[in-house]
Amino acid sequence: MQNNIRQPWEIRLFHWLIFVVIMLKFWSGFYISYPHPLWGFSGMYGARMLHATMTPVLAALLAFRIYYAIVSGDWREVIAWRRSDFRQIRPWLRTFLFLQDTPLRVQNKYEIGQRLLFMAVFLTMPVFYTTGVILLNFPFFRWLNVFYGGQGISRIAHFLASVFLAAFVAFHIYLALSLSVDRLKAMFTGRIPVPSAKERSIQDESDSPGGNGKPGHVR
Repeated sequence: MQNNIRQPWEIRLFHWLIFVVIMLKFWSGFYISYPHPLWGFSGMYGARMLHATMTPVLAALLAFRIYYAIVSGDWREVIAWRRSDFRQIRPWLRTFLFLQDTPLRVQNKYEIGQRLLFMAVFLTMPVFYTTGVILLNFPFFRWLNVFYGGQGISRIAHFLASVFLAAFVAFHIYLALSLSVDRLKAMFTGRIPVPSAKERSIQDESDSPGGNGKPGHVR
């Protein structure tokens, strides 16, 4: 087993900091939408302050993550930008929908499903932040309502963006677990074990019709 795919400490640091901040925003956001003592807040002021404070923190983390991706060249692994990347969508969908038994083999850090998710999140963030700023009701930002047609629509758009972000977290975890637990461990250890050429050859023989393997849906 080789270890030729790495998750540098910078990526792991950004990953877990962003995760913590998003969880804090979900926690406070749930209380703001559905106030209840079980959420642990003593009142709306504390929840709103935490929610508002985490917004620029998340923006700064995402900005630094984008900067790191550009400087290090990591953006090539995060987004889908080549024709070969988009050709992976069909086999990925067939594997994800359990329409084929052949496991999906990924040679890069992230498979195409994860990369499309990352792209969707970054495209959603402008809506998430502009509507969030509008809901703060600061006079300086009220002109942003022009893009959404009023505070009521801005509230709905912000809620839907939050629902999408929550779905992204759940789907991201599912894809990480369904593809390979080793890739999830890499966010702690920094290394993704990759089968050697010999091991891949043995796996190919076992997955062939005449082999002894039992190909299934475990990816």
